[in-house]
Amino acid sequence: MAIQFCLHGSARNVREAVDRAKRAEAVGFEAIFFADSHMNNVDPYQAMAMCALNTKKIRFGTAVTNMVYRDPTITANSFATLNEISNGRAIVGLGTGDGPVYSLGRTATKLVEFEKGLRVIRDLLHDRGVEVPKTRERASGGRVTLKAGKRAVPIYISAEGPKMLRVAGRVCDGVILGTGFDLDVMEWAQARIAEGAKETGREIAAIDVMPAGMICVDDDGALARQRVRSRMANRAHHNFRFTMETVPEGELAGVRKFMDGFDISKPIEERVDPNLVTDYLLQRFTIAGTPEECAARVKQLEAAGVRRILLTPPNTNYDAIMEAWGRRVIPLLS
Repeated sequence: MAIQFCLHGSARNVREAVDRAKRAEAVGFEAIFFADSHMNNVDPYQAMAMCALNTKKIRFGTAVTNMVYRDPTITANSFATLNEISNGRAIVGLGTGDGPVYSLGRTATKLVEFEKGLRVIRDLLHDRGVEVPKTRERASGGRVTLKAGKRAVPIYISAEGPKMLRVAGRVCDGVILGTGFDLDVMEWAQARIAEGAKETGREIAAIDVMPAGMICVDDDGALARQRVRSRMANRAHHNFRFTMETVPEGELAGVRKFMDGFDISKPIEERVDPNLVTDYLLQRFTIAGTPEECAARVKQLEAAGVRRILLTPPNTNYDAIMEAWGRRVIPLLS
């Protein structure tokens, strides 16, 4: 199967979400993942339901929702319902909690609780049910199952650090790999996923690894790379909060200087001086350039066994870059 492309983005209103999903489907994207940032964007579940009613093939997921605001049983029911509405096109996308959590003074879910929650969602969406403890309100305890919606639904988690990657190997169907597009780093990440898979007797081949990063397409390749520098900085900063063990020794000084200069309190495209974004960071976390340059990068990933990638165009010209990728890059890969 040819490599598939998924979009990541947010929507400020439902019409924007629906229009974007329809256009993405028309130009060849497999899926669109919506941010779950409830103070900044429309509710993704309602938006995805509307998108499903107005499209035929494109799949829908969250990148990512969390357990801080949504109990695992609620998330399972929401995705089973979306899977029914979309006739099997739903994808669960989860993380421990980042911007939407920290911005309201909350704390991300601890990894041990996150893994427990993942198992609840997985078991409910695969009709195995979950055990309810005996309490004063439910003296009998016992096992309960999800009785609504369409099942099963694949579960992906956003992962960068070694501990989260091992969780993915133990529990999940796929990984949204926030470490970027560097092939050496991907090999490192797959080894960590394999360690987790081995613990539960799973095969890593059954776990989809979906690298994620920023894109920008322009006939002027240098201009495309310049335009994406500020936006990709947030992705890189998020990654290196978890681990720097994937950074080559010769790049460590530049990455540390970048991290020291990053100000998370500022608007997303103003958090760091673009001059602190090194060429290494640009290459690792973006696919940017002419259509031909972008296609060449994708072919490298495909040759390494990647089956799908998650792409985030810059907010300032999101739809134009989405269209350019679909109409000018994808045809070069067929």
